[in-house]
Amino acid sequence: MKSLLLVPDGVGIRNFLCGRFIDLLTQDGEVVVWHGTPEPELPRCRNSAVQWLPLATFREGVPERILRRAKVYGQLYGRREPASEAMLRWLRPAGRPVTRLIGRTAQLAGWVFSSPRGLAALERFHAEATERSGYMRDFEKVLAGQQPDVVFCTHQRASRAVPAMLAARRLGIPTATFIYSWDNLPKGRMAVHADHFLVWSEWMKEEMLHYYPEVSPDRVHIVGTPQFEHYFNPSLVRPREVFLRSLGLDPGRPVVCFSGSDLSTSPYDPAYLSDVAEALRRFPPQDRPQILFRPCPADTSGRFRGTLDEYPEIVLSEPLWFSHGEGDWTQIIPSMEDVSLLVNVVRHCDLVVNLGSTMAMDFAILEKPGIYLAYNQKNAAADQVWNVDDIYRLPHFRSVHELDPVYWARSPQDLRPLMARALAEPWEKSRARRAWLTRQAMHPLDGASERCRQALRTIAAVPSQVSTMFS
Repeated sequence: MKSLLLVPDGVGIRNFLCGRFIDLLTQDGEVVVWHGTPEPELPRCRNSAVQWLPLATFREGVPERILRRAKVYGQLYGRREPASEAMLRWLRPAGRPVTRLIGRTAQLAGWVFSSPRGLAALERFHAEATERSGYMRDFEKVLAGQQPDVVFCTHQRASRAVPAMLAARRLGIPTATFIYSWDNLPKGRMAVHADHFLVWSEWMKEEMLHYYPEVSPDRVHIVGTPQFEHYFNPSLVRPREVFLRSLGLDPGRPVVCFSGSDLSTSPYDPAYLSDVAEALRRFPPQDRPQILFRPCPADTSGRFRGTLDEYPEIVLSEPLWFSHGEGDWTQIIPSMEDVSLLVNVVRHCDLVVNLGSTMAMDFAILEKPGIYLAYNQKNAAADQVWNVDDIYRLPHFRSVHELDPVYWARSPQDLRPLMARALAEPWEKSRARRAWLTRQAMHPLDGASERCRQALRTIAAVPSQVSTMFS
């Protein structure tokens, strides 16, 4: 089997090039990685057993951009779910006049075409606009020359993957894409359509079939997610004393990790970090936990400088990702060193605090408790777009509300007693955490790469079908 991995961004690199998957896939035959990685970063993730090809140039035009965004609006308008109203507020057109005009046009198109038939038409219009863009010939030339048995896109959100997947469709090559995050389907984030979809769990498969009824069940493959496999690799683990002392932390005292969110998900994260630091100051000095802050890799805003200056006890652990494009989240590239860093942060911290992040799952894998921040900041009162209650109304949090695997901080005053309780009784929510992980990701968690490999074997043997989605 000859496999072509389409890796348009850093998330795909972390999940599929920094772990076991690429090594497993090479056992089945030739592997080509068609990548959007800047040349200076290639040595960080290059595997000598595969062929590396730079992704052909693609500059998304205005029609394609409008139609891609209209698909998101159309999904949200068509669902008529309570959380959709919040997501539509977050997507409110902003920025320069031209950017706002593009956004409003996409919003109107999404509203007009929000029926199932209309959404299918938007998908067809988006494909046709991309095919007319003038870039398709370059993508088709690469695929015709390589003649892979399957094209696997590691991330369904990146616009630069769209022409590559359409070119594969034109040539009759079976295609698959991975749904990389637990919130992508409820938020309508599907730039790339494919013959087959690899998802985390039965729960996510049900979401896929609900939101995209044109996709038949046999085209959705439950594989788990490779992002959790690193926690089962003992070679990545450093001794607690060595790791914590390298960060200036005392290995004899507990460590609370505050994991940051991106700017759009949690615009008031600096204030939440201040609240956690302030709550820790209220512990008696002899019992006071330490605090480590790991920002979101996609957050390059510098918005935490003031908080870090005000609370010098906060130890900053910067993700070892590298930005190669101002404001372009697809060009933030992870390193193998960061995989090890994250594994050790989770292993050697005793508690995680954040606003609805999957980092609570990472900690749950290693039987560590988590606290979700569930109150609004005072300066958020006038914010007509963002509200913390809207975050937790999103459908992917339903399992959190049902199973209660985390503690909920409903006010800044809750933080100190909750942190004390979680640190003193880390096993209190152990059963709920295990149930949450079982629902969210297929087990065993360390078998995701092998299941992805098996799914691609199956898909390679099936003729391409995606053209039926545009008819």
